[in-house]
Amino acid sequence: MDRITSIAKTILTEAKKLGADYAQCTVSESEKKEFNVDGGQFSLMRTLFNRNVVITVLKEQRKGTVQINRFEEEALKAAVTDAIAASDSGKPDPAWEFAEGPADESFEEGAPECDADRLFLRTKELLETIRERHPKILMEQMITEHDAAKTVFMSTSDVCYRTRSGCYSFGLMYSAHEGEKSTSFYGSDVTVKTLDRPVIECALIERELAAVEQQLDPMPLEGKFVGPAILAPMALGEIVIGTILGNFVSDMSLIDGVSIWKDKLGKEVADPAFSLSFRPLSEDVVIGSHYTGEGYRAEDFDLIRDGKLTSFFLSQYGANKIGGTRAGNQSGNIIVAPGVESLEQIISGIDRGILVMRFSGGQPAPSGEFSGVAKNSFLIENGKIAGALSETMISGCVPDMLMQIRGISSDLLKDGNVSIPYIAFDGLTISGK
Repeated sequence: MDRITSIAKTILTEAKKLGADYAQCTVSESEKKEFNVDGGQFSLMRTLFNRNVVITVLKEQRKGTVQINRFEEEALKAAVTDAIAASDSGKPDPAWEFAEGPADESFEEGAPECDADRLFLRTKELLETIRERHPKILMEQMITEHDAAKTVFMSTSDVCYRTRSGCYSFGLMYSAHEGEKSTSFYGSDVTVKTLDRPVIECALIERELAAVEQQLDPMPLEGKFVGPAILAPMALGEIVIGTILGNFVSDMSLIDGVSIWKDKLGKEVADPAFSLSFRPLSEDVVIGSHYTGEGYRAEDFDLIRDGKLTSFFLSQYGANKIGGTRAGNQSGNIIVAPGVESLEQIISGIDRGILVMRFSGGQPAPSGEFSGVAKNSFLIENGKIAGALSETMISGCVPDMLMQIRGISSDLLKDGNVSIPYIAFDGLTISGK
């Protein structure tokens, strides 16, 4: 840590020497230990080392940013020169603002030290367990790894944060096969701080493996109807949460004035049962961000609470541009409040609808309207899963869906980064042949 702290000081000294009014840098060293599985067999074991430096300067209200992966003094000074040149070629913008100190904090989280032997054993155990419990699953690729990092964020405004962190992650990509039949691929991921539990018990891995096995004999949906759709956590993130963040509450959508929620702060935008928060400091998050890219200390905050929009997802720059308030953090650590019903109970209340595991579609319109293919999905009839569906089209409008929530599950995807339930929405258009 002393080494990268010294590098950060060198960068800031050089930036001031070259005329920067403000400068900040993030300097990190990381180590990755990785096992790869391809086609169900171990194929690779390796250790990777990485260095990363991000330098941002502000000169006469012009911002310049440069990123390099070298620590030599000559390379660092050249990078600072390049950042100054980038700022000189930019346009002045008084909205740029960064955190003021003094602030000096150190953080340690997750599992900074790797137990490589145990990681290998948990990986081997996971493969063997899947073969035993889910013999139709072909593990097309599995990457298991331990990532450790030391990071220093430092600015000329007397702000310094030092972080030492580490975590284990498991990324699975698989499909089901039986004779000539096969399914669409599906991915499951989890990040953990310890290897105390078998990996198949983490997140929703067991449930997702079983669901893919049940998709070997899909049936086409006949006709078209308007009805309920249950979005599994992955599909919920792709359709609903992604649209909210990209179209309604982000810097660019609000600065450009295209957000349909630009005048909705403090107003109802969803069913009162729906709450969406960003909580990098939650116990459910293995490695959370403790500060923002502008150097402000991160705080948990609610974006939507009991159906009301309580905040925008703004950086300090975005807040200054529209005269708003900076969000507590800019993390991806999303927490959606669970409901009281199990997924099975929600399904039991649906006469005809679908369960969508994954979604493939284009970018939603600024209004939140979307259309695409419901992948790895199931037909619901008379309160029960009636079978897997071949690719079926779904379309809807996210703002309308949020006001037509039918049920939120108590079942949660907790993958070490997010905590998200299944949510059933009324009013989607579901189309087959």
